[in-house]
Amino acid sequence: MNCGEFEKESRRTLLWVLVYLIPAFQAMLPVEDPDLWWHLRTAQWIVAHRQVPMVDPFSTYGMGKPWVAYSWLFELIVYGLYQAFGLVGIVGLTLLMALLIALILHCLIRPAKLPFVLEIGILAAALGSLKSLITQRSWLFSILFFAIELHLLFYVRRGGKTISLWTLPPLFALWANFHIQFLYGLAALGFFLAERMVSGLKRDDSRDTTEPSLSIVQFFVVACCCGVAILATPYHYHMIRPIVEITTQTGAFSNIAELHPMFFRTPGDWLVLGLALAGFYLLGWERKLRLFPLLLLVMGSFLGFRARRDVWVLVLSVVAIAGDFRGIEGDRDSFAFTRLRALAILGGAALGIVLIGNYRQIDNPHLEKVVEQRFPVKAAQFIREHHYSGLLFNNFDWGGYLIWALPDIPVSIDNRMNVHGDSRIERSLATWDGRDWSSDPELMSARLVIAEIWRPLVSLLRTDPRLSLVYEDSTAAVFLRTEVKP
Repeated sequence: MNCGEFEKESRRTLLWVLVYLIPAFQAMLPVEDPDLWWHLRTAQWIVAHRQVPMVDPFSTYGMGKPWVAYSWLFELIVYGLYQAFGLVGIVGLTLLMALLIALILHCLIRPAKLPFVLEIGILAAALGSLKSLITQRSWLFSILFFAIELHLLFYVRRGGKTISLWTLPPLFALWANFHIQFLYGLAALGFFLAERMVSGLKRDDSRDTTEPSLSIVQFFVVACCCGVAILATPYHYHMIRPIVEITTQTGAFSNIAELHPMFFRTPGDWLVLGLALAGFYLLGWERKLRLFPLLLLVMGSFLGFRARRDVWVLVLSVVAIAGDFRGIEGDRDSFAFTRLRALAILGGAALGIVLIGNYRQIDNPHLEKVVEQRFPVKAAQFIREHHYSGLLFNNFDWGGYLIWALPDIPVSIDNRMNVHGDSRIERSLATWDGRDWSSDPELMSARLVIAEIWRPLVSLLRTDPRLSLVYEDSTAAVFLRTEVKP
């Protein structure tokens, strides 16, 4: 290899390092997700009781009502990491999941052997569009498992060994214990089966419909096994309940930020749009019906443009379609991943992660300080020290943290949307905005109020003679109802 070729390959290797650092840069952020805390508390409850909860033990409204902790395995993992390593352990899990997702996405696109610029461009765009989803959430496992499923389905579709499909049932059994969005994976299986059925009715000369070793019956059996596998959880058929609750709760799409559509105010939103257009363009290139990829892309477009939380379905579908593309012939100028180059990329990425960690101050003291700025850490400590009790009134965003920080006091509301429902969430948001607050029965009956200091309701509560301000800092205020003697 001459100097010019060495310089070219070095530049390309460096670019791959930078691409893999895109998700790493997002993953190595302080722990600010409000949902994490009730997940930790749920795991703590499971460890203490040696079973999963069947009813809600955390909120006044939901107390004793049926509740399914469908992410129980994720919760046990993050709780174990938190106990062993503190908040650094949770950031480490997020980083590991982000890198695994990047690796599987890369595996999805590699079969097309695209030119270097095109391959690295699509992968960088895909990882950039997932930026907002690289958080401490169980949906990271759904993204990873869906990517693995697409990799297997497209591999078989291209003529790979059909026996690899039998890895799908255990994948779904694992998936169902981590996150409820295994439903999207089942939908993908349905689309694959639909294409097999159509190809069985009408044969043609395309590479998509002439796979002789994959029979409809065989795949139907695999799909049925996947359907049975999702029942391999401690909840069994009770998993149906949260599915029904979540799918029928339409008000959340107006009230919860992560369920809002993309507003196209950030580069990531435009990357998603560009990828969607690219996906439809690639499907139209061959000018023939490719049912499975088309249905995947339609589903991904519907889910992704409906709620920003689900853009990953669209992004993964586009990457899989790009990896199945055969429209470019001749010298593709693709990048060959030799062992030496792979080690160089791995070493460069490891060095980059260390540098990012130092820059972002990923250590427990700094991470805990950020948590104090975001959540009512000191306010909760004040309540514990003074042994306050009674009915608590809190806002939607802080409910999850208070479940963790005040385990002996049930919260009034928290981030579990399927527990509290649309009407209660809307009522809570209106109260904290200062609208009709005096008619809120939960506020009027509460003995304790923990409030974000900037909420409009706080200014109103300061003037209410029935409440006394007993604690205040730059983050939170605590009000105690004045006892009226007869």
